[in-house]
This record gives sequence, structure tokens and C-alpha cells, in this order.
Amino acid sequence: MDLKQAIKQTDYNARKRDLCSMVNLELVAAEERKANEQGFTIVKKRDTNKAGFVQSIKENIGILVQSRYLTNAELAFIYSLHPLIEIHSNAIVDPETGQFLTVSEIARRLNRNVKKTSTMINELINKGIIFEFVNAHELREFGRAVSERPFFMNPEIALCGDRNRINATLSRLVLVNDKFEKRKIFLSWKLWLHKGDEYGKLYRRKTYLKYKKEAQKRP
Repeated sequence: MDLKQAIKQTDYNARKRDLCSMVNLELVAAEERKANEQGFTIVKKRDTNKAGFVQSIKENIGILVQSRYLTNAELAFIYSLHPLIEIHSNAIVDPETGQFLTVSEIARRLNRNVKKTSTMINELINKGIIFEFVNAHELREFGRAVSERPFFMNPEIALCGDRNRINATLSRLVLVNDKFEKRKIFLSWKLWLHKGDEYGKLYRRKTYLKYKKEAQKRP
């Protein structure tokens, strides 16, 4: 199972649990009749807006700017990618089809030069802003990636979805490849995934360090 499939499977499992926990409307109707007889009214909660939107983790971005970790051009490029970030997976995709975008497709979407776009993406991968998922078997066999190379935005920088329900597979990818910590760029909000949890969460740095220390103590 590849990363995309793993992310979709996790979301499917979550939706399945949600269906199992749905309210029995017949029972609610019966209870409503009882409530009405006693002078009470049951009001249905208004549906919330389900539109996806990208949250920029502004405190973290501020630290990257202040430490001169990002150039103005890189920061502008990150913001230009926001409309292409898929909800829940944080993958960079075609908004209409949900298919991963290649470098040339991203360049076309953003009206940019392909070569300059490739250089920019590679630089952001090197800095831990964007993650690239490469098939390890292809690397061993061919010495390079020969198929689709999905790109994911680091949810510590920008996130399309709930900061308390970050996909576990993406969370592991971020934790294993944390270039900020290795380069002593100490962000205010950090991603952590507890063992056995289905979702990662963004925590304040103090809490993140506590969890990290506890994990290091485990055998």
C-alpha cells in the first residue's frame, strides 16, 4: 500500500466509525415528542460550513522568516501552492481530480517556468517545507524514481484540515524527516503522533518536547 492509499484508507476507517455512531433519528423523534409534552423543544444543530481551507501556521512561518530560513520568493511560492493542497492528506493535487501534480503541472497551474519551479520545489524539499514520497523499490532497481512522485506540504507550515486530526501516515513522514529540529529551527507548533493513535496533532513546543522525551525513555 502506497502513501496515498494509506491516507485514503485511514480516512475511510474514520468515516466508517462515524457512520456507526450516527444518531438514531426515530429515537430522537420519540424523545422530542416526550420533550414537547413537557414544554421543552429539541433544536437541530445547524450544519457547519464544510468548505476546505488552508491554515498557515503563522507563528511557525514567522520563526522561519525571522531566522532567514526562507527567502521572500520561497514564502510567496508556498502561499501560491495553498489552492492545490488537498484536504486531510495535505498532498499537492489537481483540485478537480484529486490526482497528484507533477512539477510541470504545478508550473502550468501557477503560470511559472518549469525549470524555476523544479528548482524551487527541490529547495523547499531540502528545507523540509515540502515532502516528496519516492518509491524505495524503484530507487534500488533503477537508481531513481520512475513513477509518480507525490508532493506533500508540511502541516507544521500549512494545513488543509483539522490540526487535531492530521493523518497518521503523513505525521510519521514529518516526524522521521524533521529537518527543522536537526537544523535547530525551533518552531512554536510541532506535530506529534502518539503510538497507536490514528491521527497526529499540532502541539505547543513545550508539550511536544514533553512527549518526545517520554518516547525516548521507552524501551
